[in-house]
Amino acid sequence: MECGLAFTRPRPTANELGGYYPQAYHGSGARRFPWWVEKLQRALYRRRAAAVEKVLGRKGRVLDVGCGPGFLLREFRERGWEVQGTEFGEHSARHAREALGLPVTVGDLSNLQLPATHFDAVVMWHVLEHIVDVHATIAEVARILQPGGIFLCAVPNFGSLEARCTRDKWFHLDVPRHLNHFTIPALVRLLNNAGFQVEQTSFIALEYDCFSFTQTALNVLGLRPNLLYNLLRGANAKVVCHAAAWQSIASVLLAAPLGLLSVPATTLAALLRSGATMTLMCKKESRAG
Repeated sequence: MECGLAFTRPRPTANELGGYYPQAYHGSGARRFPWWVEKLQRALYRRRAAAVEKVLGRKGRVLDVGCGPGFLLREFRERGWEVQGTEFGEHSARHAREALGLPVTVGDLSNLQLPATHFDAVVMWHVLEHIVDVHATIAEVARILQPGGIFLCAVPNFGSLEARCTRDKWFHLDVPRHLNHFTIPALVRLLNNAGFQVEQTSFIALEYDCFSFTQTALNVLGLRPNLLYNLLRGANAKVVCHAAAWQSIASVLLAAPLGLLSVPATTLAALLRSGATMTLMCKKESRAG
């Protein structure tokens, strides 16, 4: 750990890392989760786009880094924004391009040579933990944003009560896919050093936190790690190998009571600024970039 920022070691090579991502992991048109989860996600995406617009004070150009199936970008476009996305591979960009008609560029942000001060907002929604060079990526976000532009960044909270209590059983640890693990002081320091001022901070994300509590509890109870998560993912998006039938049944049966318990637990954690995820709405200072 480096001052609140931890790294996965040994770090997989680029060739090895690709093997940990099934084709539908980032979104490829196949349904990744049950319909009711994706319906909830769309409502949250709509609110997220509106929140960025409110802080910025206008519409403009937005870049979604690691845009997946493009659902968040779709909400920005419906609000009248000029949109652009990036993805890590051609397959993961296909749904956003072909089904939603969104412009998506494939490649690492630092290598795309996007124009300086071109965007009014940049979004990295649970992407920064997957990035090899965090410092270079944040610096590139600052370079392509206009002064006063908004950077919406969300990551798992490595300093959360859930993470500290459950350690290697924590759902959001997700090694080796997650290469970086952030505490709030470490992430704020990285952003400040790149010329960002944090405007808003949230320690709850409805589509993640209750489930994270539930799956982490199942992991602690000794069931196959992240098995419930695997059961909920679509047939082409599995991330866990086969498990015994009794483990699957136990995960499903225990999910309901643990899910009920998660509501007060995650609400309290958020109030204590120790939720399992953290979302920072940042503004680029005029000196950055």
